[in-house]
Amino acid sequence: MAKKLSAAEQKQFEGMLKHMLAVLSGDIQNLEDEALGNGTDHNNVSAEDSGGEINAMELSLELLEHDEKTVNEVMDALDRVKKGVFGICEACKKPIRKTRLQAVPHARKCIDCQRASEVDMF
Repeated sequence: MAKKLSAAEQKQFEGMLKHMLAVLSGDIQNLEDEALGNGTDHNNVSAEDSGGEINAMELSLELLEHDEKTVNEVMDALDRVKKGVFGICEACKKPIRKTRLQAVPHARKCIDCQRASEVDMF
């Protein structure tokens, strides 16, 4: 059985989440620049390079969408820290294992509830 996080552990995870948010924000800016082709000299791009550039832009847009979702999850986790419910499973209301939170700091559910919700999706 997992135990509730101490105040010091909550503070540690809050710092981890804030760092994650800073990194993701930088990634989002870089991905936006890549997706929009900022910094690319379009006058000197061959037709062959253009196809690869389009694929790279599509990939950047997909990564950008994923990063934006992760940013929202991290922000929600920071909100849970403020409310004092961080580390508590939203489904079963039991503490989430510390090892899970170290792997996925923005986790909303314990691993058992997460697996159950993923099985329900199929």
